[in-house]
Amino acid sequence: MADVAGLSASIHLQDVAQTTDELVQSIRDAARRFGRTKAVVALSGGIDSSVCVGLAVRALGPDRVTALTLPDKESSSETSGLALEVARHFGAQPIERDITGVLEALGCYADRLAVVLRLDPDFDPARDTFSVEFVPALGAGDRLPSFSLNVVRDGESTRHRLGGRAFLTIMAATNQKQRVRMMLTYRWADEHNGLVIGTSNRLELDQGFFVKHGDGCGDVFPLRYLVKTHVFELAAHLGVPESVQKRTPTTDTFSAPQTQEEYFYGAATETSDDLWLAYYNRDDPAAVAQRHGLTVADVEKFFGVYRRRAAYSDYLRETI
Repeated sequence: MADVAGLSASIHLQDVAQTTDELVQSIRDAARRFGRTKAVVALSGGIDSSVCVGLAVRALGPDRVTALTLPDKESSSETSGLALEVARHFGAQPIERDITGVLEALGCYADRLAVVLRLDPDFDPARDTFSVEFVPALGAGDRLPSFSLNVVRDGESTRHRLGGRAFLTIMAATNQKQRVRMMLTYRWADEHNGLVIGTSNRLELDQGFFVKHGDGCGDVFPLRYLVKTHVFELAAHLGVPESVQKRTPTTDTFSAPQTQEEYFYGAATETSDDLWLAYYNRDDPAAVAQRHGLTVADVEKFFGVYRRRAAYSDYLRETI
């Protein structure tokens, strides 16, 4: 049983080795409980899924773990290489399947492009790229956090306010990527009597940074009580390749390169983790503001975002 109180005390783990052993045991327990003899991880080449591969290999052995990589035409050129490096490093079986054709058939790219063209009629997918960004609205004034469409053309970014049906259409189409990946992950698991290792971490699950019936699915979630900084500490302990440890966390979702800070969190990893734990522990906003060089109003804005996202994520987690 995870020591949730202990894991909530700091963005740094008290005992990395002990935490690792407990997470490895949680995978073994799940495999025994569900009668599964193997495991599969949807491996993106990012820090969370890479750590999950390392944990699964320790739990079940390398011959019983498959690392399934499912890129599409908008995935980073680094994705496949990093995923293969991680799989080989831990001795897991690497499998790659490109899902571009499936997404094209579902209208994922065409539906998003139609929205982009309404906001930026000069957009040319052969020349330009785009992403969706979170705007935390810090600083003076009563502006509300929002999202924007970021169009990159000739190295220059142009941002368009994104809301209402346009935002919902882009996100609904984009969410098909994670749902197709999870469908194929369970396809493998069903055929091989495998356990699907969920790769979401604590902030993702609490704040709704996952797709319902997509990357929010899994049979066991070893990272469910760990913030991202904890995951990086686990990565160092497990020996995840340096190329992954040093890489800034990305979304790998839109045609334009984008960090998770730009897309969802609005702050760098350690700052975001500490702000969320302060919110979770009901710390005094004034003390948190002083610690991070922010205004009290800015901290309260972050806390407000966390409250609203936590309420919405209840819907995302409700499945049965």
